[in-house]
Amino acid sequence: MTIDKNLNSQTENRRLKFLNRTATRFSTSDTLALFALGTFGLHLLAFVILFLLYGSYSQLSKKAPPTLVQLESGKSIKVAQLGSLERTPQVVLSFVSDTMTLMMNWSGNLPATTVEDAYEPKSDAGVDIHSISNSRGKVTYGAWQASYALSSDFRKEFLELLAEITPSGVFKAKTQVVFVTQYFQQPVLIEEGKWKVRMVANLTIFDQSNKLGEVIPFNKEIFVRAVEAPSSPGKIDGFAFLVYQVRSSGLEIYAIRDLPEDNL
Repeated sequence: MTIDKNLNSQTENRRLKFLNRTATRFSTSDTLALFALGTFGLHLLAFVILFLLYGSYSQLSKKAPPTLVQLESGKSIKVAQLGSLERTPQVVLSFVSDTMTLMMNWSGNLPATTVEDAYEPKSDAGVDIHSISNSRGKVTYGAWQASYALSSDFRKEFLELLAEITPSGVFKAKTQVVFVTQYFQQPVLIEEGKWKVRMVANLTIFDQSNKLGEVIPFNKEIFVRAVEAPSSPGKIDGFAFLVYQVRSSGLEIYAIRDLPEDNL
């Protein structure tokens, strides 16, 4: 009996030792498996983050960088990159408004280019225009200057028409014509690089015999297209500088026609 008990006791001890070793082995394997799984998960997360960063940088690289332009005053402004035939509606409207105002205001005085000219304006002798029919007329110096905003094939035709309707009294300080705009429609895109602007305006004519003024409707449809802006010529003055200012927006008027009454 004693021998059997000793054998049973030894067998039980061996079984317990075996179970302990097995349990220790399984515990170590589980820890290593969890560590490996955790490491794999961290690597996978890092890969996803790197992939997202790559996508963000890739999109950022395709965007045009913001550009700052410093003005002569020292102030910096941000500018946007546009295509060669793109112009903002504000630029088109400003170009049309400035051109028509300079072209159709006939005061009998030259456009002021200095502070002294603003206080003591010089008389406008006009610019002679010869038509195909050999008729002779004049346009104001401001209209001549603004005509450089017209396309080359349209400019001569329009100046001839302008010379026919410009009163001779303008150049004798007896007549003044004031251009009054009532409405400019937002530019309508015709095709790439071309727009049309509808304008409702009046020409008010004052002379010595009519102080109240005679109002003549001047409602037009103006067609504009994008052109290459001239390069900055550096330091220039006089008429060359005025012409450069007219063309600096990179636009030109290539047609003007009457606005039908039913469109008003």
